[in-house]
Amino acid sequence: MAPVNAHPLRRTLPRGLLGFGPKPGWKSAGVLAMLCSGVAWASLPRLVPAPMDQQRQWQALGVAPLTGGGVTGMPMAPTDAVEAVDFVPKRAAPVEAPPAGPRRVAAAAGPLRIRGRVGDGLYWSLRAAGASPQVAAQYLAALATEIDVGAVGPQDGFDMVLGANRELLYAGLDRVADNDLQLVKWTAGGRSAWIDAANAARPAPVADGMAWPVAGHITSYFGYRYHPILHFSRFHAGVDFGASWGSPIVAAADGQVAAAGWAGGYGRQVRIWHGGGLTTTYSHMSEIAAAPGSFVRRGQLIGYVGSSGLSTGPHLHYEVLKDGTPVNPLAVRFASAPVVDTHLADAVKARLKALLSVGVKG
Repeated sequence: MAPVNAHPLRRTLPRGLLGFGPKPGWKSAGVLAMLCSGVAWASLPRLVPAPMDQQRQWQALGVAPLTGGGVTGMPMAPTDAVEAVDFVPKRAAPVEAPPAGPRRVAAAAGPLRIRGRVGDGLYWSLRAAGASPQVAAQYLAALATEIDVGAVGPQDGFDMVLGANRELLYAGLDRVADNDLQLVKWTAGGRSAWIDAANAARPAPVADGMAWPVAGHITSYFGYRYHPILHFSRFHAGVDFGASWGSPIVAAADGQVAAAGWAGGYGRQVRIWHGGGLTTTYSHMSEIAAAPGSFVRRGQLIGYVGSSGLSTGPHLHYEVLKDGTPVNPLAVRFASAPVVDTHLADAVKARLKALLSVGVKG
């Protein structure tokens, strides 16, 4: 009789597979788990990289510093609020700086014109049309000199022209419910301002009183006085302001420079005609900063304090004349007729025509 442990089935199968004996089937269970996990992993979806154009668009929309991979100034994908134009020069992609050595600056491109509809928000419509955050801010600041930016309607159209260095030169707004704006950036006397081309010929508002021509105290008043050089009593036709050498002198009111040069005992002098028979003079300058025939605004720089001509020291001799007769400058309330700068209006219109030709095929 054969022993029990010599059963044929027990001799042909691995030990523990059928549950007989002290060792369970852990190796078989591990193999089965690995097979199941492999099937599950193979069933997961594979990540497909997005096209390079889409990656750059998402990167441009992300908020990140330039050092962290942020992108600014690149062409953006248009939205439904953007109005197509006939021709826009293609802007080159930004040039990345080399990893080491001096940083290279990309060459400036030509002028660029951007147009579109305001839609749900003016700022974001500007950005969607391709304007950088800096240019969009400049455009809003330009409009704010004439209108309330919050009153711009969704159907209004924006129009801008950028220079070679991407500085805003023209800010236009086609308004449905109000007059259009055509703002031209105008630089004169070292200062820049936005001028509406449609109203460039309008006279400036008349100031209520004249501006103080220099920052200084009065050392001699209008009327008869003992002259410190001639040593006899003489009529003093103006007011003297004591100020340090080189102090800036500004126009007391809007007007046209009638003369600018040497005027005998008055030294270097600027004479401004304000209309209505009123004239102001500024004498003993060290340097003149206004050209004859040019138009100046109230508070605009016209020269610097000096001691040229018949003078004992640096000061400004300031006169006001009514129909050629000196009057007390401290008693004058400026109420003359405004001076219209027709030359400025013609120059602004010519500049506007040149700016609006950008982006138009010949």
